[in-house]
Amino acid sequence: MDFTALRYFSATAQSRSIRAASDRLHVSPSAISRQIAKLEHELRAPIFDRHAQGMKLTPAGEILLSKMDSVMREFSRVKSHIAALQDLQAGNVDIYCFQTAIESFVAPVLNRFHTQYPDVTFNVRMSSTDEAIEALITGTAEISLVINPPAHDNITRLEVFRDRMVAVFSPQHRLAGRKIVLLRELEDFPFALTEPSFGLRQQLDRVFARHGFEPNTFCVTNSLALVKEVASIGNNCTVLPRFAVERELAAGSIKSAAVREFGAEPLGFFICTLSDRSLSPAAKVFMDIVVDYCRRYRV
Repeated sequence: MDFTALRYFSATAQSRSIRAASDRLHVSPSAISRQIAKLEHELRAPIFDRHAQGMKLTPAGEILLSKMDSVMREFSRVKSHIAALQDLQAGNVDIYCFQTAIESFVAPVLNRFHTQYPDVTFNVRMSSTDEAIEALITGTAEISLVINPPAHDNITRLEVFRDRMVAVFSPQHRLAGRKIVLLRELEDFPFALTEPSFGLRQQLDRVFARHGFEPNTFCVTNSLALVKEVASIGNNCTVLPRFAVERELAAGSIKSAAVREFGAEPLGFFICTLSDRSLSPAAKVFMDIVVDYCRRYRV
């Protein structure tokens, strides 16, 4: 039902005259007559009886007018809610992201956002790249933070930064003192890797295949934390983006070395959204804060 038609109806009912309603609303009498006719057509009942003395409500018109106050109040509340969303005084953002993002920058980004806009809430779910893309398509997520997402007709991809890949191992590992290694030097060491649904793993598999490298994989998991923990023990190793192990490197619990074969193929981190969905104001601001915060990772 057209809200303009309801406004014109209410003004006419209160003034009992199309001419008086026209003067009050600053529109032509013919415009009001057309809107009233539209309402009567939609309701399939006359809402006014036309008399020489003016417009008189029919029983159907009386029912409609009795509901107008609540309709107008509800519409006013809706406008207030929308204004709050636009001003970031309310709202909720659903985010899917990979574990390293959670460990590295999601928490400080959320804290920065909350400091400025304390009334906006977030639902954050850790996921693989494939799960994050599926969440966008099904509407479960408004934003997905992913590594190397595949091209998709309905997905908009914003590259935030690229990071170099490094081999990761314990401080006591035979390669711990090296600055750069070749893939073939890693073939005798046990590998821990993420599951194939992870964008990180998909990138690794592509480069491994291109160079004919088959890792000696003994642990596959959906936990990056476990991958790092396994790689920090004994002769084990893995390959990860450098920003994923910044804390461990600073603490001295692991060592890393650049992998020559990955030199021309850094890992890309992307913010993904559904192409035909309008983002909420809160989601747009969150994306801006992520981009600004992640400048420190750019290589």
